[in-house]
Amino acid sequence: MNAGGGMDGIDRGPGAGEIPLLTVEDLTVGFGGGEDGGMSIPLQGVSLRVPRATRMSLVGESGSGKSLTASAVLGLLPEGARVLRGSIRLEGEELIGADERRMRRLRGGRIAIMFQNPRASLNPVHTVGGQIAEVIRVHSGAGRRESRNRAVDLLDQMGIPDARRRASDYVHQYSGGMAQRAVLAMALSCRPDLLIADEPTTGLDATLQQQVLDLVIEQVKARGASLLLITHDIAIARQTCEQIAVMYAGRVMESGPTEEVTAAAANPYTAALLKAFVTVDRGRMYAIPGTVPTLSGPLAECPFADRCEMVGPECRERVPELRRIGGREVACVKA
Repeated sequence: MNAGGGMDGIDRGPGAGEIPLLTVEDLTVGFGGGEDGGMSIPLQGVSLRVPRATRMSLVGESGSGKSLTASAVLGLLPEGARVLRGSIRLEGEELIGADERRMRRLRGGRIAIMFQNPRASLNPVHTVGGQIAEVIRVHSGAGRRESRNRAVDLLDQMGIPDARRRASDYVHQYSGGMAQRAVLAMALSCRPDLLIADEPTTGLDATLQQQVLDLVIEQVKARGASLLLITHDIAIARQTCEQIAVMYAGRVMESGPTEEVTAAAANPYTAALLKAFVTVDRGRMYAIPGTVPTLSGPLAECPFADRCEMVGPECRERVPELRRIGGREVACVKA
């Protein structure tokens, strides 16, 4: 541990608890727009705040922009994408425009991610323990033996049986649940301030899903870290996180305390998502009519207008901005 604070040698600075750990403001990301024509703009003004030592979920249908938002935070936008405007700050430090050397220190050191496909996250030609030890060496400067021992300890903490022996195995020798536990061990290996978990239970059966979620919560709380859980399942968000941000068509539609938002949604899209997870009419599930729009240009109206049961003329006059209503923020002219 260095005098500045973290084991990665990055000075956290004084007053860390006075501002949110992560602040995203008006984040807008586009693809294309070169000489050959138009631009796709999948993120259009995303704004959210993740406090320190807090679990927040980012919820929405596929195509809402949740994973792309996480990629932007990590400085790992896909090829052809670029930030058009906005700000991403980690405890006040602007990350947009930071050079790659700086971002490499932050990734894994202060911000870590669990992807939804654990087998794709681990290199098949290196042992699981070796990969975790390598992350520890790079970010902490520990020696090979110390890094290896810490990797084994982490696997043991994640519930991997016979961790010392299994550390020498390759990812194809791990079950899906064990692989996700190994990915969590790697993500937490340098005690990050923020863990981003992108649909971490995809492909797991219900029992394993619950075990992995419980483990993520337990480990994040034990380390005093923040969690940004990306999920399409608002029931999982309600179960695991204290704060929630609901995304649709590249914008945050509602955010606030999970209990308050899910008990009485103020945005019609949030209400529709909640309704979709309630069984109705002889076991049939409610489905929101229509699909998430493809954003081929700047929005000119509420993005949910074409699917909203409460739509009125005023909803098509402008794009609603987030405004504070009680303890939450809502983007809806009727809220």
